[in-house]
Amino acid sequence: MEITEVLPIKSLEEALSWKPLSDSLPVIHLKDRANYSINGRDYKCHERFLTSKRLHNQGLPKTLICHDMQGGYLNDRFVNGTKSSNEYTFYNWSVIDTFVYFSHNFITIPPIGWINAAHKHGVKVLGTLITEWTDGNTLWLQVFSNLEKRDNLVDKLVEICKYYKFDGYLFNVENELELENIENMIETVSLLRTKLKTAITHSEVIWYDSVSMETGKLIWQNQLNNHNKLAFQACDGIFLNYNWKEEDLAKSVANAGNRVIDVYVGVDVFGRNCVGGLDSYKSLEIIRKYDLSVAIFAPGWTYETLSDKNKFNAVEDTFWRKLYPFLYIHIPCTLPFTTYFCRGYGSKKIENFVLSSLDAWYDLSKLNYQPSVPLCLQDGNFPCNSYVDGEAVIGGGCLRLNGNNENTSYHRIFVCHFEVKSTLYFEITVKALKPYDSHKIFLGALDPYGMPYKMEFGIQGDNNVFFNNCDDYSCIIPDSKIYNLTLENGWLLHKLKCEMVGIIVEVAIETEEPLLIGHLFINDGSSS
Repeated sequence: MEITEVLPIKSLEEALSWKPLSDSLPVIHLKDRANYSINGRDYKCHERFLTSKRLHNQGLPKTLICHDMQGGYLNDRFVNGTKSSNEYTFYNWSVIDTFVYFSHNFITIPPIGWINAAHKHGVKVLGTLITEWTDGNTLWLQVFSNLEKRDNLVDKLVEICKYYKFDGYLFNVENELELENIENMIETVSLLRTKLKTAITHSEVIWYDSVSMETGKLIWQNQLNNHNKLAFQACDGIFLNYNWKEEDLAKSVANAGNRVIDVYVGVDVFGRNCVGGLDSYKSLEIIRKYDLSVAIFAPGWTYETLSDKNKFNAVEDTFWRKLYPFLYIHIPCTLPFTTYFCRGYGSKKIENFVLSSLDAWYDLSKLNYQPSVPLCLQDGNFPCNSYVDGEAVIGGGCLRLNGNNENTSYHRIFVCHFEVKSTLYFEITVKALKPYDSHKIFLGALDPYGMPYKMEFGIQGDNNVFFNNCDDYSCIIPDSKIYNLTLENGWLLHKLKCEMVGIIVEVAIETEEPLLIGHLFINDGSSS
């Protein structure tokens, strides 16, 4: 039986009787990232050969986003997408560590599209287990009346996670517990974490700051303390409630010991009893003073509150631009690497340069790898890059570089860590929006001794192709170079093959005029 949509599990009985509906699902496994990141505060959009300090990921504060939109399971629930337009999408994946899909159903299973979009970027995806109010109390009384039933529930949660290939759960108990069941709850959280780690080594269980593990009362703490510390010790992290004060953060740091980054401080973008909306960055500024992780709840506020959904990208970019100084940009490292820059939707569909459908579509599984910073961090009226719907090599849209911005024409697309052990294969497909546009592709690299160098190639004027026409001594002409340029349906394909041993650390383009980027491909001959 083929699954066409993903839906939540609404009851304990449904969970205990759950069985897979098909042999396999079209889910992408979690991709690796490099073991270092770049502080968003240090990232300069137009700086040649980025010199920002590389920060080892171990010990860095993390960023979690919790997607809660209109009860969940909207048009994102369909496994193979749907014919619709102006749907919510997300594209600032490089600064995210964990994505939580949230609803108020008992077990929230993340839709396939979200899992695929996140996994392509190396982002973990968690489902949600939630119980609330009187019904929640009754459910746990049933579970704990027979520990065999509890064990069966834990086993089913692990099976569901393995089947859908997501990476763990947010555990949210927003109801009171009997005193005698507090220990059972701690054991349940610990058992789930242990069994998940056995099945999925990178899995996570994160506890939400709600019911007290001392009194069994539903009392949100807004800090890590004795009311929730037992739960924190039993799992991989805690998601603090949103109504904290700065002194709560200081107390959380003191109570966390060497696990400070496992404390995720909640920020509700809807601003319910906290600073939210376009001022959410003010909350992050305080949180990062204490080197704590952050859990951004309902970032889809940028979409959900708009009456004119056509303004979404502009509002989304404004929101995230303010957050970048408090985030860490993660680095792709897996080869082969390919992207068409599509954001998982389109007003039409294009396959291999050719229009295949005039119907609007939405399918988050088709969202491709996005640029390291898919917006301009300079707060101005002339963004250095943007997304174009309707122009593509494959998919529904592509990346647009908007040309000269405040006297600089250098546009970084990726900060990366692609290790090449023998032969570099590099392709990039572009479309000039003006005749005879000149543009230069820039590859920044490190040699086996860690020394930086670059390769530059492109086109000047009337199809005059050049390679390493550098104005300094930093260019290296590689051995056995084959570089050519072909034209197809108005798109220019730059193709380079050369001997190389080293690491590609940056991909950029220099252009003074608007330029579309439809495809990028990088591979190493030793992995082909």
